[in-house]
Amino acid sequence: MGTMTSSPASGPADLAPPARTARFGTALAVAITSGAVIAVQGKLNGELATRGAGALVSSWFAYVGAFVMAVVLLTALGRLGPAVRALRGARWWWFAVGLCSVPLVMSMAVGIPVVGVALASVCSVAGQTVSGLVLDSRGVGLDAPIRLTVRRAVAGLGALVGLVVAVLSSPGPSTGTVLAAIGTGLFLFVGGLLLSVQSAGNGVVAARTGDPLVPTVASVVGGLAGISLVCAVAAVIGGLSEVTLPPLSTDWWVYLGGPLGAIITVSAAYSVRTLGTFALTLSIVGGQLVMALVLDIGGGVGASWSTIVSVLIIAASVSLTVTRSRAAGTDDRVA
Repeated sequence: MGTMTSSPASGPADLAPPARTARFGTALAVAITSGAVIAVQGKLNGELATRGAGALVSSWFAYVGAFVMAVVLLTALGRLGPAVRALRGARWWWFAVGLCSVPLVMSMAVGIPVVGVALASVCSVAGQTVSGLVLDSRGVGLDAPIRLTVRRAVAGLGALVGLVVAVLSSPGPSTGTVLAAIGTGLFLFVGGLLLSVQSAGNGVVAARTGDPLVPTVASVVGGLAGISLVCAVAAVIGGLSEVTLPPLSTDWWVYLGGPLGAIITVSAAYSVRTLGTFALTLSIVGGQLVMALVLDIGGGVGASWSTIVSVLIIAASVSLTVTRSRAAGTDDRVA
């Protein structure tokens, strides 16, 4: 990740205060909306997995759909040619960061049918929070590093407390044991940990190319290559012998997780340089957890007191970080 540096020539810090505030507000709104989309995508991928596709194949379909959606967007916006030229000169890590989202996509497909959207989101968010703090302090994807202040540390700790409350009070998967719940939570935690690395890397690529769709395509191609390799190995050893795909005629909507993935990646690449990885993560969380609760309650899963408490704790962490970031502007950035 050492090559993920960028020039400070045209960052948000160079804007006048009103323009900086407007850009911050736009980036914040985009991040929160993308968080809601993440919850919906996870729900759709989970449905595809439980209807016969399994976690691995449903993850593969997610990447295929994201790739198609990214190409459609580039074509519709008339930017396909410039994007292809930019990708011809791409560094290897532009594609490699796409592998960082594979664990989260798979863990969501596995975890959501077991623990629900809200609890799965809380676990993945905790991982994103930790890695976001580290990446910001090192300046990855930013114009300058952001200091680890007491306020940011408290916000990060709050997110982790929310994870502990949610996981330890959950009945867990079918075994109903605390150990099984912790195992599911750790899988989702690692997936979230790596997702922030992808967001930071895509932010660097977006800054270099001036187009957030370019890192979206690069990431999707890298992720698709990785998940395709895993699927090929699984097929050779007979791991996909029981896979059945839901019919498109009746269950077409479960295949929409992939196109939503492209929207999520574009949104993160756009917002990360304004918000920073940590604030981006917690902003996404706000939209993700609210939508997750809505999906769980609307889908009959319900929401336990522990899930609601954990959501409130993390929502407070979001507020703590975002309000400070907006008020302080670039005060926390290291010169």
